[in-house]
Amino acid sequence: MYIVNNDQQLAARLRNSDHNAFEELYAAYHQSLYGTAYKYLKSTTAAEDAVHEAFAKVWLHREQLDPSQGVRNFLFKCLKFHVLNFIRDQKRSLSKQYELIYNTSSEHRDAESTVIFNDYRKVVDETINNLSAQKKKIFRLRSYEGLSNEEVAQHLGLSINTVKFQYAQASKALRHALKLMMGTFLSLVTFIVIFF
Repeated sequence: MYIVNNDQQLAARLRNSDHNAFEELYAAYHQSLYGTAYKYLKSTTAAEDAVHEAFAKVWLHREQLDPSQGVRNFLFKCLKFHVLNFIRDQKRSLSKQYELIYNTSSEHRDAESTVIFNDYRKVVDETINNLSAQKKKIFRLRSYEGLSNEEVAQHLGLSINTVKFQYAQASKALRHALKLMMGTFLSLVTFIVIFF
């Protein structure tokens, strides 16, 4: 087989379980993969995890690599799938949190849970109310009424990309507010445990 570039050479060496080839691959693509992952995930930890998963997948499936195709495209494809799955899982988690907040009956909560629930709901409501009018509408249509991006776009006369972007921005603001709240709550719990 005629090897035409270093990427193809790396693929051929990886197929033979060459650990040095894996180290070279890591050195060559780690920064580029990290930059791509961080651009979408906006978290150093999540981006590092995504990069780790991509390299792990390449190593696990090294015998399936086609040297004529090289390894770069396969590596970035692994990263892409991990990032998309991560974002999908985050959205599902966020949706479950909303359902919990708005569907939990007050008679099924004890006093302590009610206080936490009310604080949680207050943070959610304040964050949503601080969004721009358009983001607020998009967020409510997507999260509360369960409309798809396409349905929201038609309803508001916007492009699908605008809806996706604005919804992502709204979700990010809410995640940030909830993280701050949970950080304060955990600090309080730690303080109580240590001093009482």
